[in-house]
Amino acid sequence: MTLNKKIVKGSIWSLIGNSSYQLSGLIIFVILSRLLSPVDFGTAALAIIFVELTNVFVRYGLVEVVVRNVNSSDDSIENDAFIATLLLGLMTSVLFIVFSPSLELFFDAPGLAISLQILAVVPLMQALSTIPEGILRREFKFKALALRLLSSSVFAGGVAIGLAYNDFGFYSLIIQKIISTTILLVLVWKGTKWRPAFHFSYLGAINILKQGQPIVLSSLIGQGIFRFVELIVGYFLGVATLGIFKIAGKLLDVIVQFTIKPIVDVSFSAFANLKNSPIELEKCYLNFITTCAIFALPAFMGTFIIGADLVNLVFGEKWLRSGQVLSILCLGGMSVTLNYFFGQLCHATNNSHIPFRIRVIEFIVVLSLVSFAAQYSIYYVVYSTVLVATLISIVMIFILKRKFLFSVSRIFKGIIPSLISALLMGAVVYLSLQTQLNNLGTILKVIISIAIGCITYALFYRVVFPKKASEIIVNIKALRK
Repeated sequence: MTLNKKIVKGSIWSLIGNSSYQLSGLIIFVILSRLLSPVDFGTAALAIIFVELTNVFVRYGLVEVVVRNVNSSDDSIENDAFIATLLLGLMTSVLFIVFSPSLELFFDAPGLAISLQILAVVPLMQALSTIPEGILRREFKFKALALRLLSSSVFAGGVAIGLAYNDFGFYSLIIQKIISTTILLVLVWKGTKWRPAFHFSYLGAINILKQGQPIVLSSLIGQGIFRFVELIVGYFLGVATLGIFKIAGKLLDVIVQFTIKPIVDVSFSAFANLKNSPIELEKCYLNFITTCAIFALPAFMGTFIIGADLVNLVFGEKWLRSGQVLSILCLGGMSVTLNYFFGQLCHATNNSHIPFRIRVIEFIVVLSLVSFAAQYSIYYVVYSTVLVATLISIVMIFILKRKFLFSVSRIFKGIIPSLISALLMGAVVYLSLQTQLNNLGTILKVIISIAIGCITYALFYRVVFPKKASEIIVNIKALRK
């Protein structure tokens, strides 16, 4: 199978897997949000934040290192990487148990210590799944990954709903995390024939960790930006406000997972295979961001306009502030569309130091602004993150031109049709809400707004950019064949 076919097939299965996972996860999330309070969500979120941060450390960029080892027949890299990440997982699990009481006192969050102690097993399981996941991604087995992700999510979510219904509170979310991680671990090992030989080389492990170091540092800072923002929100504004912020962040993540993540999952493998062909690499990058913009930008624009009504309809009035926060977060949609692929491109071409340096600067600036903004309101916090993300996108575009010699005009030409069509769509939806739809109930208002948005976006794209629309139709027909 050619690389292009692998990319298309991988993208499709990644899309199917992520869409199914996000749809089932969203349904479960909605049910749990109606059964649990903002305080329950905030307490569980605070504990899970630490798990997500340490997951980046435990994996240590070794998934990407294994994927990058595409042309080697030597299993020693996988064996050494497995032992290294296993030791990191054990160490992290011990730290969870030891420091959990101190963290509970620091954040003044009753229940945090026991939550972290229960979750202490998760870093070890995440470590055990790192290498087989890297092998599956390297072999473009996104179908296997998608099915495993979906099955673990559905089963764990069902258990969490049952626990929440029986008044287990935030423990429902803690147990959900453990069950989903366990199932995913078992299934990912079942999906690969590779098994560790336990031939450990100290020097080999050090070399592998050095390869993963720029990736893990970049990922830790990148992930840490949002996670540390959540920690700051929890510390200054309380776990209830953190719950509000977490709901908005979850909904934003749903949009990203549906419109951007399926292609991002495949992009690293594609970039790694094309890293020695600059012209093809640029063409691949432009295709990725253009495709994402078609779906992501109208989704962000539509959610920006109807975010408050949408959250009120789906989650209930107690989460109304989450809708307002979500609308502000969607202002950074353009930045999200660009930022996701930049890191993947750099890591795949052995330029991991570039996103690392950018993330360090972003990390310092965001935490400084957010720490100041959190003294006043959650809304100031959100505006701060959006502002910084936009500025970082400008820096990334400059680097694409200087370092990779990519054409900036081609990047904007790929995105402009989707951006203008989304803006025009947003204007129509907004005017409709202020006039004809103003007196309708929330359900009808949201349904009709979405319908108007989809129709007008497609029409504007077809009428204003007929040549680009024709190219998309031709590409879709080619994929069908």
